[in-house]
Amino acid sequence: MTEAYRGACGFELGDQLTITMPEKTATVPDAKSVRILPVITSDAERTEYEGLDGDLDGTVRLYLKRAEQVFPGMKFECVGPGAKQIYLVLSVDGRKDNVAKFVSSTAARIGDGDDETEEMPDEMPETREVSTLEVAGIPGLPAESERLNRFLRGFNGKFFFRGHHKSCGLVIHGGRGTGKSHMLDRIAETGWGRVFRIEDNDKSSTVEEVFKQARSLQPSIILIDGLQTLIGKDRANSSAIVHRLGQQLDQLAEEASRNDELPKVVVVATCLDYMADVPPELQKTTRFRFNIPLSIPNAKERLEILEALDVPVQDDVKDAVLKSISQQTHAFTPDDLATLVERAMDIAEDRLRQSFDPDTTGRPHLLKEEMEAALRCTKATAMHDINLKPPTVHWQDVGGQESLKKALRNMLTLTTTTSPAVRKLILTPPKGMLLYGPPGCSKTLSAQAMATESGFNFFAVKGAELLNMYVGESERAVRQLFERARAASPSIIFFDEIDSIGGQRTGSGSTKSQGAVNMLTTLLTEMDGFESLSGVLILAATNRPEAMDPALLRPGRFDRIVYVGPPDAPAREAVFKLYLGKLPTADDVDLAELSRLSEGFSGAEIKQIVTTATEPALERALNGAEENEALVCMQDVVEAIRSATKGITREMMDGYERWSGQFHKHQYQK
Repeated sequence: MTEAYRGACGFELGDQLTITMPEKTATVPDAKSVRILPVITSDAERTEYEGLDGDLDGTVRLYLKRAEQVFPGMKFECVGPGAKQIYLVLSVDGRKDNVAKFVSSTAARIGDGDDETEEMPDEMPETREVSTLEVAGIPGLPAESERLNRFLRGFNGKFFFRGHHKSCGLVIHGGRGTGKSHMLDRIAETGWGRVFRIEDNDKSSTVEEVFKQARSLQPSIILIDGLQTLIGKDRANSSAIVHRLGQQLDQLAEEASRNDELPKVVVVATCLDYMADVPPELQKTTRFRFNIPLSIPNAKERLEILEALDVPVQDDVKDAVLKSISQQTHAFTPDDLATLVERAMDIAEDRLRQSFDPDTTGRPHLLKEEMEAALRCTKATAMHDINLKPPTVHWQDVGGQESLKKALRNMLTLTTTTSPAVRKLILTPPKGMLLYGPPGCSKTLSAQAMATESGFNFFAVKGAELLNMYVGESERAVRQLFERARAASPSIIFFDEIDSIGGQRTGSGSTKSQGAVNMLTTLLTEMDGFESLSGVLILAATNRPEAMDPALLRPGRFDRIVYVGPPDAPAREAVFKLYLGKLPTADDVDLAELSRLSEGFSGAEIKQIVTTATEPALERALNGAEENEALVCMQDVVEAIRSATKGITREMMDGYERWSGQFHKHQYQK
């Protein structure tokens, strides 16, 4: 096989071919006549070759003679003096289903000709008029659809400004399930041009061949779904593919600059993260500079998506059900919403198998309860490795601490209110609250209750969990935490034991490593940096406020700093009532007296006291006592109080009081 013939057929080294012997003869006949046509790739070439019909020049004949075998549909590139051109073989001996040998006596002509026996092969490049390229609005992605069409409109006419540098390339990026592949499909469905897809395991030579075919068969669309995999660092030839992609995009951009018009070759790729997945050499103006981020839809956009999915809910309640689901599906992507609907259908099948009669019932439908059940078992894909749901804790589960509950409720109200009168009085929305005080006083429990009652997504992080021995990993973890919280808004980030990462950077008591200092700096930047924290509330708790870095306590980071002390008498009584109310108790239990006896104990310690008080009652039950004797009585609880050790000391309380005085004095002096 000659090199020219191999190139014309698109064969590459390593390809496996099947060769069969003809039944009648083993020789390839000489071609008597060959007709070819130049492949048009631009308006300039169309003008140059329009109406061309005549004998081939010597250069083209020489190439065909070197190729030896010719066949209809064969394409080859011929390099002549100062120019090169791609040609397509239209017919051989007036047929389009044969192979013949090109020899010196073969009559060869260029042009369409007027021989009625010569038919145009299926691979003939289309010369139809190019229609307007535009994608209809995509539900849930109104702004992104408009940005996409702004890019696509560039292929519908000449530039307004001469020498305008534009690229044929676009990257759509976003998390899993945000609609990247769907947007590619919508572009392909326009019917604007021939669609080529580059798979994520294609070789660099395949990438180059796709671009060549797309340029020769304009208008065309090249789609790359999963650019990060195609050029991933784990691929041995990733650098070659990056180079080939850049080279091909540069050629298209050069042609656009020369003609003041984009070639009719649209190149759209997708990836997860533009800055991380697209190397700098592909982010140039002539390559993949233009990009469209796909964010997680808000409640209004989620409702649009659910309506587009045509969820089979009864018409009389459909609007209310879909609106309710859209408001509860924080951080859900379009794919997550589709999964939710599918699960609701699965849940409904058991009911429908037992009671559905198509003759009398009509179209099967979903119940509100089935949609809500599907919601409970569907997790947001974008947060697949984060526990977005806190333990189910309600305000009534937090004994006492009424002032703390009020502060947290007010913070929520100011964040979510739509009242014009209230909004006018808010200079800046609340951002964060720091809770400090002795351990066991409901700081963490109150944060969990706030998340449960609000329905916000909840990111609970212990400061030490973010620390990583590898350089830069701790800072990356902080950035990713805030990125995910923004994507899942409205959300709450709760830093428990924040002093482990928010400790002082300098001073005699500081032992922080450079990595911990860098992580604190990243935390400060995220809390009041250039990127808005809209819809994200930050709660933090510490038992050691004196160890906190002063920069973290400045206004604008934590709007309020709230002391959460041991419960007072009414609060202690409320805690006893909360936990003893879950147990069978004797009539002699006096909550007010228990509150008096437990002065100085924390809420967590009172819970442990109640647990200890159940032990004598359990022993009585195991020994066969009557049901009315197997109760927690007053004496059981009193003995548990006497045996308990207080974790909150007088020195600890004095320390909090001193810190509070010094902190507020320092703030006042500022």
